[in-house]
Amino acid sequence: MRIQVTGRAGVGRSAVIAALGPVQGAEVAETPAWDVPGAEDPALTAELILLVVCDPPRRADVAAAGIAGDRGLAVLNKADTLADSAVAAERAAAVLGVPCLPVDSRSQFGVADLRIAVTERLGACLAARAAGLSAELRALIGTASVRDAVEDYLACDEALTVAVAAILPQEGEMQAEPPPDDPALALRRARTWRGRMNGGFDARSTRAALTLHRSAVRQWARGEVR
Repeated sequence: MRIQVTGRAGVGRSAVIAALGPVQGAEVAETPAWDVPGAEDPALTAELILLVVCDPPRRADVAAAGIAGDRGLAVLNKADTLADSAVAAERAAAVLGVPCLPVDSRSQFGVADLRIAVTERLGACLAARAAGLSAELRALIGTASVRDAVEDYLACDEALTVAVAAILPQEGEMQAEPPPDDPALALRRARTWRGRMNGGFDARSTRAALTLHRSAVRQWARGEVR
């Protein structure tokens, strides 16, 4: 996964990167500045675009947000200079067309919320990727020449890991958990998810519960043989 931190010169891109710190499972990179005379604006190709702006947003900020689209998350930096940073962030979000969080990279105001938002966005990106891969593999089952190989792969631990990753974070309680060190805990999880499978959920949630049940059973089995 890649995160690009972009924005005009002087808005504090480097300071936001430093405040955000390392992001697990993602490469964070700063782009060249936007709206530099005689220079091309940077290409925005990452899965998540953090657009650093100051109040009020400028025309170049709106252009960058338009390119980022659904991948975009605006960061209203230098929030300590604003009378009401929450109102300013709402106003900026309306102008830019992407969500906006008020942050002050020097005082760390709003940085915790930014980290949570980044983690959630990356989780959704990972789930979408995994779901797409799982769908492509299942579509191949209808191809006789590769059916056996695909079915063998779908039955293995790696494919189950992909299926677990495809469970969207928005599904609330239907979320994967870190593999436990204790086999007894894995067994309790397996029983819990088995109960959820018969809990009257919709089809999507039932499939998620089945996947998590299978994953917990595998974790328990691996723990039993160690």
